[in-house]
Amino acid sequence: MAEIKGDHRLNVSEAVPSDDSDKKPPKTKRVASLDIFRGLTVALMVLVDDAGGQWPMIGHAPWNGCNLADFVMPFFLFIVGMAIPIALKRIPNKLVAVKKVIVRTIKLIFWGLLLQGGFSHAPDELTYGVDMKRIRWCGILQRIALAYLVVAMVEIFSRSAQARDPELAPSHLSIFKSYYWHWVVAACILTIYLALLYGIYVPDWSFTVHNPDSIYNGTTFTVKCGVRGKLDPPCNAVGYIDREVLGINHMYKHPAWKRSQACTEKSPFEGPFRKNAPSWCYAPFEPEGILSSISAILSTIIGLHFGHVLIHMQDHLSRLKHWILLGLSLLASGLILHFTHGEL
Repeated sequence: MAEIKGDHRLNVSEAVPSDDSDKKPPKTKRVASLDIFRGLTVALMVLVDDAGGQWPMIGHAPWNGCNLADFVMPFFLFIVGMAIPIALKRIPNKLVAVKKVIVRTIKLIFWGLLLQGGFSHAPDELTYGVDMKRIRWCGILQRIALAYLVVAMVEIFSRSAQARDPELAPSHLSIFKSYYWHWVVAACILTIYLALLYGIYVPDWSFTVHNPDSIYNGTTFTVKCGVRGKLDPPCNAVGYIDREVLGINHMYKHPAWKRSQACTEKSPFEGPFRKNAPSWCYAPFEPEGILSSISAILSTIIGLHFGHVLIHMQDHLSRLKHWILLGLSLLASGLILHFTHGEL
């Protein structure tokens, strides 16, 4: 996350030394709350990664549901979005800003492929290397890179003179009007996501088990689908797009759905599969896949808006009122979707 911290100065005027020889690089005043939230999110990630196996109630939900671990990625994306306006507000030149964004995106993708692409097979035994026929193309840093690239480009090319003015102190409604392009992009992304999720026809599909520890190693299974608009594990459009674009051999081999009741004896704990477990339980699935990463951009756009509130509203009470109102609105929308069985 160091690559996207940026410059967190907020309307800080600095004295200019009278003697040029005594000039020192200006000190960056950081947003402590954002740094603290970033640190707490990293700590939460370490906790759920290390303890999720022992306490599955804090690990990722096998499919439907929301456990503690499921907050980590949205938190990171929110932090990325909030840092973008703070980092870019001192770079008025669009070409320079675009260059910085592209370089940082490439770095994130590089480290994502290196850390999650399959290069490290057994760190304790110093076994490294990658099979290009099995490399995992997607991952956590790749998703962050995509969201950062899209949202940063939207921020750069939609900035107006009013939005760049550090003295602007808009009201709760005018700040939405000043950055309406952000919400136009968010609406377009949501429309595309829903259209693909519910509109794509998912045919039957096959896969071969590649697991030396499994009795089914080398066995080819066929999963029956032939449906449209399903959100269950085997026949959803998210997995179908990843299988078609990425290739099933380039997807995550240990998805959380293997701990679901349909697959595992002691769900939500890991363990041996049921004797009558459906064939899809043995298949890979990409949790940071293409379609789900497109929808994840929305979390970054929300963070972007919160970042602009932090910049333009100098009164803490005004900031809190705006953030709480928007947060409660999003929470209410989520609860309505959940209890009406309209969750995405």
